[in-house]
Amino acid sequence: MPVTHFPISVADAATYTVDPDNSGLIHYIPDLTATCTFTLPTPATGLWFEFAYIGAAADAQNWIITTGSDTNYYRGGVLHMDTDAGAGTDELVPVRSDGNSNSKLTVVTPDVGTRIRVECANGTNWNVVGHVVSATVPTMADQ
Repeated sequence: MPVTHFPISVADAATYTVDPDNSGLIHYIPDLTATCTFTLPTPATGLWFEFAYIGAAADAQNWIITTGSDTNYYRGGVLHMDTDAGAGTDELVPVRSDGNSNSKLTVVTPDVGTRIRVECANGTNWNVVGHVVSATVPTMADQ
């Protein structure tokens, strides 16, 4: 019989601590009523988490996905898909970590289709990939 893994339904809250025991599970994020900071656990090789927006329209709130320390920075980045296409020059834009200290990813007002995956491959840093659907380009920054 196959093993079933249940996804995580994230509660509408201002903070969310990602449980390392939920590695390998998708975290479904609702339309939030306040900006939410998602704090990743201490990095360990093999941990990975995926965050997917499931609201019915663009959220009015932001996600901040933090590693908690500039020592445990992100590598890689996400692709921004602009929801007000044709209104500016940021139609499809890669958003990259600086590869040496960016440990905070801010997703501004995500829309349907936003999906981000973070993986720890070396016990220290988090690889980040995915796509952000929004009218505003996400940012990568230090703590």
